[in-house]
Amino acid sequence: MRNWSTSAWKLGRQICLITWLTSVAITHTFAQAGTWSTKAAMPTARFGAAVAVVNSLVYVVGGCVSPVGNPVAILEVYDPKTDRWASGSPMPEPRCAGAAAVIDGLIYVAGGYSSVGPTGGRPPVHGIGVYDPRTDTWSTKASIPTTRYGLAVAVVDGVLYAVGGLGSGTGSGRAVEAYNPASNTWTTKAPMPTAREGLAAGVVGGILFVTGGTGSPFPTTLDAYDPRSDAWATRGLIPTPRYSPAAGVINGLIYVVGGASGTRQQVEAYDPKTNTWVTENPMPTGRSGLVAGVVDDVLYAVGGETLHSGPFSVNEAFDPFLRITIDIKPDDPDNTINLKSRGTVPVAILGSATFDPTTVDPATVTLAGAPVVTRPNGVPMTSISDVNGDGYLDLLLHFRTQDLQLTRTSTEAVLYGETFSGQRIRGADAVRIVASDRLLRSNPWTEGPSGRRTLSTD
Repeated sequence: MRNWSTSAWKLGRQICLITWLTSVAITHTFAQAGTWSTKAAMPTARFGAAVAVVNSLVYVVGGCVSPVGNPVAILEVYDPKTDRWASGSPMPEPRCAGAAAVIDGLIYVAGGYSSVGPTGGRPPVHGIGVYDPRTDTWSTKASIPTTRYGLAVAVVDGVLYAVGGLGSGTGSGRAVEAYNPASNTWTTKAPMPTAREGLAAGVVGGILFVTGGTGSPFPTTLDAYDPRSDAWATRGLIPTPRYSPAAGVINGLIYVVGGASGTRQQVEAYDPKTNTWVTENPMPTGRSGLVAGVVDDVLYAVGGETLHSGPFSVNEAFDPFLRITIDIKPDDPDNTINLKSRGTVPVAILGSATFDPTTVDPATVTLAGAPVVTRPNGVPMTSISDVNGDGYLDLLLHFRTQDLQLTRTSTEAVLYGETFSGQRIRGADAVRIVASDRLLRSNPWTEGPSGRRTLSTD
């Protein structure tokens, strides 16, 4: 056995058939693709692990270390800033094919199996393992009602949702159960429309999306769950049906990587706003049973296996953006922002020898969730000049302070956008938030919504 369910590997021909049958019915495009790079390998090669991100660190826990299974309790932590790994306290018991999510800085690990018997049996892990990165300690919480492995978990409004998976009871593939950490209790929710094991999940705008997995028939749809109404909806076909992929959310898009289908290198991004898919550059090392963690809008694809090799220790990073340099409030070295201001915040997208900011489409740009201010005729408020005096033209944009999705504790604002050719861009700059009604010094780069230069209250 090379993965969580031997039945999955009998579906290879079915995958190819379904992919061919559905490809003509799926509308998706090819993006100005992101880039892949190789990072420090995980110390322990494995597949079927669980992953979570806390304070910009990627925690990889459990998994299987041999083709026949052999679950482990290992916890290893990756720091993208230093490109180094460290070890944490292992789980109380081994766990493979579980899933993890974060609530209030704690990592919750649900589901999975603890061993593989001589006849292939997989004893389930009942309780939730809870890890506190601050103390490097584990505790155990209430048992999941439907024990299963190959499930996915996600958090919406502080509640953990466990969806799908394979268990001994009937209906585990459609099971949806919600865990409330405040009361340490589980609640049964509306079942998924499609039974899935080895699926991937992501949350955008309070909606839980699931894709991939095995079932009968092989899942070809993207399903969406709304916790507020406890209801599911099908969003259409997926470009590549696959088993045991990984997924991560970056700026409102769900990136699905790897999985048992074809070369296992497929990377596709789903946009819930437009209900469309985009094909990205393939992952260098094709694999399934991998995990994915997102830090600073970079997806780290770790571990995994294939039908004929593995487990892997490989760690590859996908960046969907062209990274650019921005300067918030160019004449203010502290980038001070008063959230009570009714003015605007100027931001310069800086040019360089390798980047021309005039190629940026202002209509696509947001800063901390705020769109570019437009003039009465609907044209974005922009200007072009050499803001920093380096000899390269810069693009100056303006954003209404009250549209910025920042808080009193924010220390950074992120700018997203696209060039006219469709290349996604990302820039970030530090900010200092001021919660005061007092009028700050005038900034010569600040304009009012009408386009006239005015005194700034930022």
